[in-house]
Amino acid sequence: MTTAEENISTGRAAFFIKPGYTPRAAPEYFHDTLADTCGVTHQPDAYPLAAHLAAYYGCRHIIDIGCGLAHKLVELHPRFDVIGIDFGDNLRGCRERYPFGHWIEWDLERDGQLELDPAIVASSIVVCSDVIEHLVDPSGLLANLRALLERAPAAVLTTPERDLVRGSSHFGPPQNPGHVREWNLAELEALLRAERLNLNFIGLTMDNDHDRQKRTTLAVLERNDAAVDHVTPAGFRVVALMTAYNEEDIIAASLRRLFAQGIEVYLLDNWSSDSTFEMAEQFLGRGLIGLERFPAGGASRSYDWRELLRRVEELSRTIEADWFIHHDVDEVREPPWPGVSLRDGLYRVEREGFNCVDHILINFHPVDDDFPPGSDFESYFKHFEFGQTPPDYIQIKAWKNPGQSISLAASGGHEVRFDGRRVYPYKFLLKHYAIRSQRHGEKKVLRERKPRWNAGEKSIGWHTHYDVVRPGHNFLRRPHTLELFDRESFYRTYLVERLSGIGCAWKQK
Repeated sequence: MTTAEENISTGRAAFFIKPGYTPRAAPEYFHDTLADTCGVTHQPDAYPLAAHLAAYYGCRHIIDIGCGLAHKLVELHPRFDVIGIDFGDNLRGCRERYPFGHWIEWDLERDGQLELDPAIVASSIVVCSDVIEHLVDPSGLLANLRALLERAPAAVLTTPERDLVRGSSHFGPPQNPGHVREWNLAELEALLRAERLNLNFIGLTMDNDHDRQKRTTLAVLERNDAAVDHVTPAGFRVVALMTAYNEEDIIAASLRRLFAQGIEVYLLDNWSSDSTFEMAEQFLGRGLIGLERFPAGGASRSYDWRELLRRVEELSRTIEADWFIHHDVDEVREPPWPGVSLRDGLYRVEREGFNCVDHILINFHPVDDDFPPGSDFESYFKHFEFGQTPPDYIQIKAWKNPGQSISLAASGGHEVRFDGRRVYPYKFLLKHYAIRSQRHGEKKVLRERKPRWNAGEKSIGWHTHYDVVRPGHNFLRRPHTLELFDRESFYRTYLVERLSGIGCAWKQK
């Protein structure tokens, strides 16, 4: 046995929990009672995430392993058929209260492998919320998850994050008499990978909707045969259709960032009055495949967004590319997997059978007046907040070339539409840097945008995002009112929010 194999064997014997940890030998049966919740919902985002995945994967069923009294599961009915798995008083309570569900008596430590209709499993998202910590031997649960994921597209698993709940010096047994052992995030990840489960994402979610602390680990598992290892073909071509107006302070950095990720750019300049167009010209033939001033007849008195979008639609019909992105100069986009380039991420989406990508929007704000024009704006700005308005959560702006006309202008550029559209279940990240300083905000909003809005477009509800801005507006934000962006902690702490948008609303209060 090699050293690596010995380490895995030793870790597996303790289920990858740190040396010296003492599990509980005889846990109490968990009696789920609605009365004990006192109006508090535990892991409030886990089941909505499962429903989100079910909708995008086209599933009709939710399978809940260790469902307890299933009060969160049944909230998903009748949108989905619900299947609850448990034993004892919990399952009897489900059968009494919810005749519409399918309830299966099963003790995961005694009854071996679950037997479910393969066709139902293939149309199911699996939930296993706060179950693994109750089992003396979780091997049966993990084996059943692996078997279900032969057909099910995905599973959502949660368990308390021991170090965040108990402290890093805690060595067991858990304070909850129903818990055998508890894992920290790294230990759980090691266990899931050792058990050959296809771990797509792992991070944190809220304990409950009362204190909203991120102290529960949430893992998203993919079907066992989902392709994750691939090499993007050299000929796979992604083109960003970019629109610009007076972005000389960031145009070069924005273009370079896209080129570095293997993305080509076609730039539509709306007759900028600064040097945006001239600065972009230097990149022609070096990633910039096209550059034009629009409209062709000369600058217009108004900002005609619909016409710009129609030109983007035309370009998507004439440019030969595998994928397109409707992209602004002041944006940075990332796939949901850290370290993966935007081009590689889109190829993975295509490999998984989807042809369109939605985004979760986070807005970065200036907290000082010191941004050096021409520098890397992504590295400079560190303070952000999630989108604040409903349109911020419709960002379906990357799509596989469908070989047919697409519609973008009808939605004001928020949502590309075409026949056969299949949106990927996991959102990409869209980082937005609209305002870079007090001076820039006054120039952009008060002098270049608001006076030029197209009146017809304004009358149908477009261009409302700067309505509250008046002369004297302070564009600088206080750091303590925003979140500090750290890539590693953001991807871990805001797992559910960034993948689905679920849970963002409370951040806006």
